[in-house]
Amino acid sequence: MRKTAVSFGGGVNSTALLVGLHERGQRPDLILFADTGGEKPETYKHLAIMRHWCLSNGFPEITVVRYHESKHASLEQECLNNGTLPSKAFGYAGCSVKWKRQPMDKFLHAWVERHEPSIRIYDDTSAKAPKLLGYSPRIERLIGLHFGEWKRGKIADTEHFVYRYPLREWEWEQADCQAACERAGIRVPVKSACFYCPANRKPEVLALAKTHPKLFARAVEMEHNAQECGGLQVVKGLGRHWTWEDLAAADAAQLRAFPDGQAPLCDACFDGD
Repeated sequence: MRKTAVSFGGGVNSTALLVGLHERGQRPDLILFADTGGEKPETYKHLAIMRHWCLSNGFPEITVVRYHESKHASLEQECLNNGTLPSKAFGYAGCSVKWKRQPMDKFLHAWVERHEPSIRIYDDTSAKAPKLLGYSPRIERLIGLHFGEWKRGKIADTEHFVYRYPLREWEWEQADCQAACERAGIRVPVKSACFYCPANRKPEVLALAKTHPKLFARAVEMEHNAQECGGLQVVKGLGRHWTWEDLAAADAAQLRAFPDGQAPLCDACFDGD
């Protein structure tokens, strides 16, 4: 029987995935969270809540993995040291592959070596030391993409891993995932992403500037650093064609142009309250 590992991102969908598995009496063997060092504070709080929830419901504790094959302590530090931005700003997904997928893959390979050595397959025909061909059965990776996210496609199976999408199998869309969290008594978490993620939409960037001004300032500093180091030959900033700093400045200018004020009361509109 295949071992199962959940990729827990800390957002609504991966949380709903854990809830759905629990409701169906399906216990995964591993639950992994890849920490880039730049998640929002709300996500780290939610991670702590879900680690307790997993242990309380007979699930394995969520294991936090990190990318260690680097002199940089985090993705943010890597960008600052190299004078650039996360690869998503340039239309690539290297930041996610390097800081999320690779640490989880590496952990799973090491886990198999420690706990399931009997399922390794070697090429005994080699005259030299036997060569590791793969694992049998392959580890089943459970991914939290919901039923409405077909555009995101699927991850191709490999010799080591088979990927499953239980939320799609259950035909759960975003509303179903939110409902699952609520059924389990779990507060619906915020969107999981690095606070400086170039994939953030403009309303999300402005919300960060208001709720976490210090984090927003660090993201703007990343833009400044990349500009000063000459690392932005193709894009302007974290928004690709616009900078987060300019967006916040434009929003502030618009608010100044339309000062907040209450219109005078009108007797014709009085409704008795």
